Amino acid sequence: MTAEPLPSPMPHEGDAEEGLRLTPELLSAVQDLGKASPEFRAALAKLLAEPPLEPGARLRLVGRARKVSVSMPEDLTAAVQQRVGRGEFSQYVTEAVARQLELDLLGELADLLEEEHGPVSETVLNEARRSWPDVS
Repeated sequence: MTAEPLPSPMPHEGDAEEGLRLTPELLSAVQDLGKASPEFRAALAKLLAEPPLEPGARLRLVGRARKVSVSMPEDLTAAVQQRVGRGEFSQYVTEAVARQLELDLLGELADLLEEEHGPVSETVLNEARRSWPDVS
């Protein structure tokens, strides 16, 4: 099963114009990913190949689905059912699991990069904070 973003109603200004600037430290870290396991590199490549979702965007899952049984606390299932309505529970849980897997992969990448290059310097962290002042 794969995930595709739902089409946006309108493109955002400047989306195509914005690029990613790689600092020398980040560029070096990316080049060193060749030392990572093939499974990790494949998972990272798949994650990076996906277009980023806009905040609040929902995924449309395509491919075969497999029915599974999951035990969850009653209050959690009730909260999900109240939020999404009838027939959307599986979609909601699937999206949550997909996001968690992305976070797990990012955590593994961060651990790998820190292991290979040490912790991010305070200078680089300050530069990032200046670049994205509204992110805490």
